[in-house]
Amino acid sequence: MIESTGEVQDAGEGGYRAHAVLDANALASIREANAGFLALVADGHAARPGAGVLGLTAGATAAIAALDAGGRRAAAACPYTLFNLRFEDGAFWAGVASDPALAAVGGRGDAATFARTAVFLAWHLARGSQLTAALVLGMTIPVRRAFRRLPLPALDHAASVALPELAARWGGHPGFWPKLLEAAAPADRGRADSVRLLGLQLLAAEGIGAAAARGELRPGE
Repeated sequence: MIESTGEVQDAGEGGYRAHAVLDANALASIREANAGFLALVADGHAARPGAGVLGLTAGATAAIAALDAGGRRAAAACPYTLFNLRFEDGAFWAGVASDPALAAVGGRGDAATFARTAVFLAWHLARGSQLTAALVLGMTIPVRRAFRRLPLPALDHAASVALPELAARWGGHPGFWPKLLEAAAPADRGRADSVRLLGLQLLAAEGIGAAAARGELRPGE
């Protein structure tokens, strides 16, 4: 499913080609997962109008709920997940992988279903290249190792443990979500490419920071 060529290539006009790393099936799976997350946010807004949902501001939550079907598809069409389950936290996932018999955390309806989808997607991508896992999920090397130790039957357990950690990726960033939603309503390809590239830059910066924290980079590298 996944092709690993080692880079994201420029597509001209300020765009890029995620297809350098991900094939069409992988990109479709990521879009579907992102659409599911946006639907979860919209449901949260319907249940609690005026409140933030899953780490997003009340304004961003309301804007997501207001998107029409086309806008929702446009916002979801990123080559990385718009949600996070502590995919950068090696200690958390090592604990999950080493204790699959831990009592499951009670699910919350559709949120629990979505968490299972997200964990299965992560488990699948962790078996591809490290570049793919980092690009799509922001997954660090220790987290990838933990996921590769998880057997398929343990994924429901892992999802139930991770469910309370579900949050929007970069929910507190001052620019990412406002720009993404502006580009989605109405859809504007030029702006959409720009904000998707911003996400790739944020993922790259987080990866460098995580590597430095593990002592894998020297100052100035």
